[in-house]
Amino acid sequence: NTGWVGGPYGTGNRCSLKYTRQLIDAIHDGTLAGLPQSEWEEMPIFGLLMPKNQIKDVPKEILRPADAWKQAGKASDEFEK
Repeated sequence: NTGWVGGPYGTGNRCSLKYTRQLIDAIHDGTLAGLPQSEWEEMPIFGLLMPKNQIKDVPKEILRPADAWKQAGKASDEFEK
């Protein structure tokens, strides 16, 4: 994830490079590939699979964009725009 977290441009924050690097490491070291199917959930709208829990030190809110927006006080309908 190299995009905005917790809101649109100008409101949210860019995903930290620390977290981006940890996600890339999780791809390379097999952490993500080793997760059983039960640890994944389909993302509404896009149909992408996302982990149900945090990966390495990356908070699950970073992996689950709608949750990050809710933490920032944004409504779900605003997230879905």
